[in-house]
Amino acid sequence: MRSVFVLFLGTSCFAQSFAIGVKGGVRVTDDLTSGFSATSESKRYVVGPMVEFGLPLGLGLEVNALYRAEGYRTAFGNFAGSFTARERANSWEFPILLKYKLPTPVVKPYVEAGIAPRTLSGYEDSNSILINLQTGQQTFSRGRMNTNWDNSVGVVVGGGIRFGLGRIGVAPELRYTRWTSTSINVSGSQGYGFQSAQNQIDVLVGLTWKAH
Repeated sequence: MRSVFVLFLGTSCFAQSFAIGVKGGVRVTDDLTSGFSATSESKRYVVGPMVEFGLPLGLGLEVNALYRAEGYRTAFGNFAGSFTARERANSWEFPILLKYKLPTPVVKPYVEAGIAPRTLSGYEDSNSILINLQTGQQTFSRGRMNTNWDNSVGVVVGGGIRFGLGRIGVAPELRYTRWTSTSINVSGSQGYGFQSAQNQIDVLVGLTWKAH
């Protein structure tokens, strides 16, 4: 985050314009890759603040802080017992995007590319039953653990159109993110396992107010 702050200060010195606003939308792809091991309970919405700097030659720099509510439910069992768990976590993405706007009047198409650091943390509640195969006795246990998953970085490309009136701007866009690693990576015996998806597509809309 220190590098984002330095970039923010450096860019503001050269910016021809500056806008603040909010960006929100929906994720259209699944966030987990698994067969039978886990079911995603993540919310598909995404929302957060944004800032945009206008640069020379039709370029711009956009920085977002996007929040997602992440979660899953998982279950596994056999003759020796069963295990169920439910996770709830907060996901924050911080896309830093270089944009190019075509010099057209009124409606301005644009393309964008950059990177997106991500943090993902929360907790998991679990319940398990162990069966003693000799006596048939069952042992129940319950627990909670923090799920401080590994940070990851995504490579982002996208495009959209911007239109507006006066200082108010509206910009619908389509954005693709390729995560370079799987933050969530759970594996076990007998094929049990699931991971966070590395491909992500979002449909977003930005609403901005041009400060100067």
